[in-house]
Amino acid sequence: MAYIRSQLCSIWVRNATASPITTYAQIGQVVSISGPDGSVPEVDVTHLSSTGKEYIAGLADFGSISMEVILDPATTTTMHEQIWNDFLAGTVTTYQMRLSDSPQTTLTMTAYPNQYSWNLGVDEAVRATLGLKISGSPTLATP
Repeated sequence: MAYIRSQLCSIWVRNATASPITTYAQIGQVVSISGPDGSVPEVDVTHLSSTGKEYIAGLADFGSISMEVILDPATTTTMHEQIWNDFLAGTVTTYQMRLSDSPQTTLTMTAYPNQYSWNLGVDEAVRATLGLKISGSPTLATP
């Protein structure tokens, strides 16, 4: 069994200023990524003739992705400013998580930034927690 290490995993955003628009740019200075944290609700379909509780799966909610970054909005290559602007505007765009395996496993999703929290502390680099709310179904591409 092969194990995939976290080091060199990354998250990318469709670059709104690039040409062609299908170009992705890596979100820079990412310290950690968690998610997606989706779930499938249970729908109660128990009826009067049931001999026990009966359920079916509801519509999947693929949840959110959260990432911690060392904040640098002034450097355009980190994409922090684009994500800030998308956060303010509620812009939905395409994101892609890339694992460190080779060939590379990817998870491509449509999402919008739903959190942009700055984290400051003594003897700490300024960091931010960025949240992405997934809309629709992500696509997993495995090697």
